[in-house]
Amino acid sequence: MDTALISNETKIIKSIFALGTDIHFIFYQPNFESAFDRAHSLILDMENKLSVFKPKSLVAKLNRYGNYIPIKVCPEVYELIKKSVEYSLFSEGYFDITVKRLIDVWKEAKQKNQMPAKEEVELAFLYTGSENIQLLSNYRVKLKNKVKLDFGAIAKGFLADKIREIFEQEGINSAIVDLGGHILTVGKKHDESLWKVGIRHPFKTREDVLGFLELGSTSVVTSASYERYFTIDNKKLSHIINPKTGFPVKDDIASITVVDTNSTFADAMSTALFAMGFKKAINFIQDSKTIEAVVATSFREIYITPGLAQRFTLCDSSFRVIKTNEVIVL
Repeated sequence: MDTALISNETKIIKSIFALGTDIHFIFYQPNFESAFDRAHSLILDMENKLSVFKPKSLVAKLNRYGNYIPIKVCPEVYELIKKSVEYSLFSEGYFDITVKRLIDVWKEAKQKNQMPAKEEVELAFLYTGSENIQLLSNYRVKLKNKVKLDFGAIAKGFLADKIREIFEQEGINSAIVDLGGHILTVGKKHDESLWKVGIRHPFKTREDVLGFLELGSTSVVTSASYERYFTIDNKKLSHIINPKTGFPVKDDIASITVVDTNSTFADAMSTALFAMGFKKAINFIQDSKTIEAVVATSFREIYITPGLAQRFTLCDSSFRVIKTNEVIVL
């Protein structure tokens, strides 16, 4: 997993497979069964609604018919689409759920083991852009310009927020949920100390930790290409597509971790910042003054926002830690 829990406390682990990954619930208190059952049901329900691989899902229906007629979706999916459009505007288009046509082009190229023609990418690129999503009354959504939606870069964050709501309702105040690269921390340890959440080392095995953050109740999301990548003609390519170019991201960012109590926002921003590339990402973080992040580069440098710097412990001395407010990146 991209982020890992470091703890020696007694714990109860419940695991499921959904969203294409292993999801682990780690409870540090009894009487968790109702909360787990509700969270499990929520995940399966939303997967059935959001999956582009399920022909009868709401998103599949929206992608098939949404360019012709308005499609009514459930309140949760409508809320997620609305948030996605907002985050696309906030990130200057570097987060975009309308990139499915581009994703399909690169998936086909992977299957053929042949780089797609430039014209093929350019054509798919024409049919993207969140401005082509119309949010209408009564939970109806209309698509324009042949766009198709994919929620792979934000669904886990949205679910993490919903799981937190369930846990609050069920009185869960000491738990961790690992959604595969997305860690949700709930409450604190029983001794009131903070959680220690590790950031995976980008150049070593998944068991190796680059450093860890001491955090309260929040979400920690890491985007990287060291595990989720694909190869075409012996070329290693990132699974993250740059919405501005239509091509897989190629940059000096090794991994980027975003910390925020809003899990949906953290998920979207980790993807957007990774897509921006190092220079723009650092400048965007500096300008926003609200994003808390840890950026590891291929040059063995770690750029960290001031709000996280005092909570971060480095585990690899070959890296140099730099605060984002103490550097100018041109």
